[in-house]
Amino acid sequence: AAVRVGEELGRVVRPEEEGSMLRGFYSCLTERAHRRLGGESVTLLLLQPSPSVRASGAAALDAFALGDFEAAGFSQRALGRLRALEAKGIALTPPVLEKLGIPAPGSGHPRADGGRAAGAHVEELTSLVDGHIELSEPLAAAGRSPPIDPTQSLTRIGVGSTKLRPTASSAAMRAVTRALRLELASAADPVACEPAQRIRADACISVLQQPDTTPVSLGEQVALLSAATDGLLDEAVHTRDAAATDQLLRDLLAAVSAAAPELLPKVSRSGELTEAQAAELRGHTREFLAREEGQTG
Repeated sequence: AAVRVGEELGRVVRPEEEGSMLRGFYSCLTERAHRRLGGESVTLLLLQPSPSVRASGAAALDAFALGDFEAAGFSQRALGRLRALEAKGIALTPPVLEKLGIPAPGSGHPRADGGRAAGAHVEELTSLVDGHIELSEPLAAAGRSPPIDPTQSLTRIGVGSTKLRPTASSAAMRAVTRALRLELASAADPVACEPAQRIRADACISVLQQPDTTPVSLGEQVALLSAATDGLLDEAVHTRDAAATDQLLRDLLAAVSAAAPELLPKVSRSGELTEAQAAELRGHTREFLAREEGQTG
């Protein structure tokens, strides 16, 4: 792509210039969109075919050896995780690699042997914007809705002094999600992840599910995330399927609203979650879950 841009400009693009050429192209594109909206904020949607993490053709194997990854030039971090699997006697099969998020040799994936060029467009575009959300085809196929990959999504708004740039989220949301992204990223590694971490991550993921596109108020989001990050939903979610968990979370919000009708709307209006409100929210959540356990037990 950078070479084609150079051809349009009537010049030869050297390999070391390709990144800056692409960055310049996307910089002009985003600035143009910004100006067309009169300087307002801009949301861009980039659609790109998802590179497969599986090998195809002759490179596709039922199981790979560590040497296959070494020969393909995988990073030392990836090789270390693979060595840990081999030491535990776990075969390096395509399903195992997918759970680890490690592409198979021969897949051509940007994080494997596809090289930097395979992911250059996404890399250069995301480096220009204030934040990005990655929607993943594998997560969508697994039933995640919306299929957001939190380990690959981030915001740069609010980084540094808040006097210069506004924060991207409310104080109430930050209070219940301080370590959420890190916890989800840690739980995505089946080698280093402890069972308790996986259970906690599943609870967090369950409250992030939104198959119904009806907007959820800030207060309701805070109530569900508080229950998940505090560990109150660990056992409840672990013993239920997706449909039962969805109903449980709906019932939880209804129970909190019935017990304290003004609590969630007040959080929504103020964007704040005081210590007293957080304690009250935990109390109502515990009472609801105790009733649920008594009924199911």
